[in-house]
Amino acid sequence: MTVVMQWSLIKMISMIVRILQNKFDCFIIIEGNRGLGKSTLAIHLAKGVAREFKKIDHEKYKFHWDHSLVYTKKETKRFWHKWEAIGIGDEMINVTFNRDFYDTEQKDIVKMINMNRDHRNLFIACVPQFQTLDSQIKNLCKIRITVVRRGVAVIQTPNQTIYVKDKWDQATNEKIERDWIKKGITRPQYTRLTTFRGILKFPKLREASELKYQEVKDRKRNLVAKEEMGIDEEDKKTDPYEIMINMLKDGKVKNGTLVDGFALAHGLKPQSFQNQLRVKLREMGEDHKLTSYYWERKAKEKDSGSI
Repeated sequence: MTVVMQWSLIKMISMIVRILQNKFDCFIIIEGNRGLGKSTLAIHLAKGVAREFKKIDHEKYKFHWDHSLVYTKKETKRFWHKWEAIGIGDEMINVTFNRDFYDTEQKDIVKMINMNRDHRNLFIACVPQFQTLDSQIKNLCKIRITVVRRGVAVIQTPNQTIYVKDKWDQATNEKIERDWIKKGITRPQYTRLTTFRGILKFPKLREASELKYQEVKDRKRNLVAKEEMGIDEEDKKTDPYEIMINMLKDGKVKNGTLVDGFALAHGLKPQSFQNQLRVKLREMGEDHKLTSYYWERKAKEKDSGSI
């Protein structure tokens, strides 16, 4: 019988503190479906690390609701200039989505994470799915935590390899997971994953912390919507499908990344959102191929046609 290593919050926090004390940065990615507690876990870890450093009279690594919760690309870039700081990329998908690799700001962020690794920062990124992240971001991750159900998470770390480029062994682990799906296994043996390191259990946030988190989250989400997606408060009161169709027809959509980010900002699954857009466009008698509307593609076609 396989013995599964059980992690407590205290044990995880202690490990993070040791990494930082050894003058390394600590980049953690927490993934999981909506509503399972990714942000809850991130806040527990961030506040716990801040508490531990306070005990030893370390004046850095403070947790502040406004400064530590990061949402926009500008905030993310600003964070990586700091030294010995704590940050939570609460919806990091808006910053490091893999299809947006050629976005200038995203390339800047990847460079900054690489260049400033000696700044000894703790950054916890919350995303729906690890696989959708840019490959360079995945390679920078030290600890991957998958929240599989409320209060329960799987801890993974990259394999120490010399020649193998994929330290997360994605091909092997994907094959193992596909086998679970094929057999209809609902309680997988995560110990079979080559990157598995243990199980972590964590509680809910206290009511006061939950209320504060929701207040900051709602306020900062508005910044993402307005500054990076062109959505204002009036738009949010109307049908998201109608808004996106108008944006597509008006030539305001660069590529599929904006569509997916828009869906996530409205609490919708990107693939389902795109499928519904196609259906609605077809019903309107319009071209239902979304790529036909992307101005980035039109610009490329125009450039190639002029050569």
